[in-house]
Amino acid sequence: MLIQTDRSLTLAQQKTAAAALGEAFAQDPFMAYMLPDPTTRVQQLTKLFLPLIRCSLRCGGVETSADGGGALMWISGATFAWPLKTMELVRSGLIWLPWSIGLPAFKRLQAHDSACEHALLHSAPQDFAYLWVVGVHPDYAGRGLGKQMIHSAMDTMRQQGHSTCWLRTENPNNVGLYEHLGFNQVLTKTPPGSGLQSWLMSQELV
Repeated sequence: MLIQTDRSLTLAQQKTAAAALGEAFAQDPFMAYMLPDPTTRVQQLTKLFLPLIRCSLRCGGVETSADGGGALMWISGATFAWPLKTMELVRSGLIWLPWSIGLPAFKRLQAHDSACEHALLHSAPQDFAYLWVVGVHPDYAGRGLGKQMIHSAMDTMRQQGHSTCWLRTENPNNVGLYEHLGFNQVLTKTPPGSGLQSWLMSQELV
């Protein structure tokens, strides 16, 4: 299956990738907590992933499958630093999330992410890359797309001088999969607001 490393995507391609990710995360524990209504969750997730794709295109990279069945987004650790973080919130459209996904969902997202982001920045080295999102549409599951996209993204991270790749998951079923790909558990955290356990994992790139 052909995996593409994208430096730019048309709006139509961005929407296709966001839609695939919306379907991929429809049953994810954290997404179900953030967006409890299953009848609108995929639509809301698509709105969430669109600005994440735009941010990743500028601050890291996006991997997609040629058939549109999966997508991966990663960003440089430097993106978390002010003022770049503030600038990207505006340029990518992330600043409009409270309106696009709804204020209650945004508050749940922000509270959980803030606690996990603090743990990440406390643990990761300065030159890390962050694997933000990777997902495969259920219709394309079992074809190895996720593994191929992760390997392709890590090659790019390595070429750009990042020393480690970090990721986070709230899905216990994913922990063993990431370990199989060479990631190690660094710590677990359970933010009090969500009550969801989050696994922070990393892999050396050098």
